[in-house]
Amino acid sequence: MLSRAQRTPFGEWWWTVDRLSLAAIRRVDAGGRGRFRLAASPPVAARLGLDPFFFVNRHVLYLLPAIAVMLGVPFLNPRQIRRLSLVIFLVSLIMVAATPYFGPEIKGARRWLVLLGINIQPSEFLKPAFVIIVAWLFG
Repeated sequence: MLSRAQRTPFGEWWWTVDRLSLAAIRRVDAGGRGRFRLAASPPVAARLGLDPFFFVNRHVLYLLPAIAVMLGVPFLNPRQIRRLSLVIFLVSLIMVAATPYFGPEIKGARRWLVLLGINIQPSEFLKPAFVIIVAWLFG
């Protein structure tokens, strides 16, 4: 158990984090991985000729970096967050501009980029970075 008197970075994080939101994220993840992925993905994977648990494994693969980001970002100070969001914004903007030229056409649209075998939708990274930058400019 952590005491409020402990002034370690983890102790500071633990006493300032919204634990109800953290528990809700955990429950949504467990529900998504447990019920929906295991119920829906084996027939779809079989139809596509993939391993029955391909989509479940892929969900866990994407979940690991998401947890690392979710637990790591609160340790940054506001200045570092602004700098990181500016870098993410610029890189994402370049990727969005490159998507019509280098992205694969899927169902008549080009929204994704394939980087290292992973499909990435750059606009999803652009939006939160844009919100942080606009808030910084308004502040």
